[in-house]
Amino acid sequence: MINYKFREGELLSEIKEYVDATYSQHYGGDKIQTSEVIVDRGRGMGFFLGNVDKYSNRYGQKGSRSDHRKDLLKVIHYGLLALYEHDRVEQTLNASPANEVPLASEPVESGISPASIDSVTPLEWDEVAKKHFTNGEK
Repeated sequence: MINYKFREGELLSEIKEYVDATYSQHYGGDKIQTSEVIVDRGRGMGFFLGNVDKYSNRYGQKGSRSDHRKDLLKVIHYGLLALYEHDRVEQTLNASPANEVPLASEPVESGISPASIDSVTPLEWDEVAKKHFTNGEK
């Protein structure tokens, strides 16, 4: 058994309990989760990382110290969902080389280059995602 110095084993158990509890609350049963719809629309990674950003930036700013701790649990949960989405997309890309995503150093055909990434509109991102993840299908 590993002798963790920072209670990692105990904290991982707590994180599992936290995630399990979210399924027994508003995410459980046969209901469709909002996250599932967002992933199906090709926006999963942005949604999950956006929530990591939201809750990490909110830490210590809202509510009690107990709420601050819950924000950290949400950061970890959304991080796990982002890891899932990363693996899902990688598996899809590996199964179909025609859908290969260009490297960040390569300009894409939409005219978006790494130098202009901060000025890209949401519609331009949708165009790029549509082209590279769905072969332009609607």
